[in-house]
Amino acid sequence: MSSYGRAQPWLEPILRDPATRLETVGWTIVAHDAGDVLGYAAVTDAHLENLYIDPAAQGRGVGSALLAAVEARVAEQFAVMTLRCLHDNPDARRLYERSGYRVREIQTITLHGQALESWLMEKPLR
Repeated sequence: MSSYGRAQPWLEPILRDPATRLETVGWTIVAHDAGDVLGYAAVTDAHLENLYIDPAAQGRGVGSALLAAVEARVAEQFAVMTLRCLHDNPDARRLYERSGYRVREIQTITLHGQALESWLMEKPLR
């Protein structure tokens, strides 16, 4: 909710419901400091499914560090990495663009039955 709560308040009851199924991903990497979870990245093949940084850890390079770690692992098998960034999160788009990602196309995705506009972004890894 800290990422999209103001723009998508309909998500709160869904996210708070323990019966809400988590999406299936290939693997996840977690950033932590002295046992405190700062954020995570979830990946399937060469696609970043989610990148989340705790608001208290934002602006400290955690997102860039997670993204670099993911890219290094993905580059072992793939030449290009992709991700989707919701239009409601322009700060994330700026992070991705600073990291070398470019918008490939605009897409409408469906999340819990709601249509949301997103940027499909990509970055060559080699």
